[in-house]
Amino acid sequence: MAQKIKNIGKITLAAVLMAAIVISVSVLIRIATAEPVDTYHSGWNLVRTSADEDGATFAAVYDLTGVGTTNGDFASMSDDAFQIPSRNERNSVGYAPGTKWVFAICGKCYNDTDDTFSFDVVGWSKSNGMMHKIVEGDGVLGTQAVVTYPDTGGDALGELVSLTSVAYTHASETFTSTNGFDDVVAGMMARVTGTGFTNEIVNITTVTANDSVVCDITTSTGNGTDATIQINPSFWADTINLDATTKWQGSGTDPNTVSLLNSADNEVALLVLDLAGLEYIQFVLYDCDGETGEEAGDIRVYGRPY
Repeated sequence: MAQKIKNIGKITLAAVLMAAIVISVSVLIRIATAEPVDTYHSGWNLVRTSADEDGATFAAVYDLTGVGTTNGDFASMSDDAFQIPSRNERNSVGYAPGTKWVFAICGKCYNDTDDTFSFDVVGWSKSNGMMHKIVEGDGVLGTQAVVTYPDTGGDALGELVSLTSVAYTHASETFTSTNGFDDVVAGMMARVTGTGFTNEIVNITTVTANDSVVCDITTSTGNGTDATIQINPSFWADTINLDATTKWQGSGTDPNTVSLLNSADNEVALLVLDLAGLEYIQFVLYDCDGETGEEAGDIRVYGRPY
């Protein structure tokens, strides 16, 4: 009887060991065949939502001068600061905080083409650091339209006015739509398509009682009734200029810590920054109220790992 119990114990132990081996192998197979973390592709993150300038100057937003000022400490960080997502927060992307990021800037032209803006990029380390001035500069909006915003899929071309079946008069280059041009002012840009003129993005030169607008049409051949007009199209910045005296050096030895791509080429200009060691960054915008001189408005910033 004792021998039988002993044999049963051996069989049970062997079964348990075999089950453990099967489970272990199964787990290893699942780990080996699991979907790999995508470290090569990443979508654009909305770093700054559409808005005019944060202040007339950088100092109007963060005044770092004077004895006892607290504007440069972590607790004074604006709610508009962007927290760089970690690997744990975005498993499908698989990147760690810091390292290099690339940024693209867009905004609205209110004053013909080439509207301008100025910016500073600042950052903070995790939960306790002082503000770092990373880089400062200015930019110019180009002519590559923001057809669709990367983050929402929303149409960026018709935020103020979007009209169809608009009448066009060839002789005066006038588009007419009763009460269709509310809040439109001369100097804004319009995207026009239809019969009788060249489809293009044009400058609005005259607005009459919200019922008609005159545009700088390059080529016009006749009257039409099927025009589509979208006013206040957004454009990507095609030029970014940096103040070399404020470049963030990161490691202190990497000459590529701050770099520009495609700037001044009438393409989407990109700003590349080494953000190693930082968890929060903020683009502080100024000189872009959408009204003064040639200042742009409604500036958005997008970023992704580089």
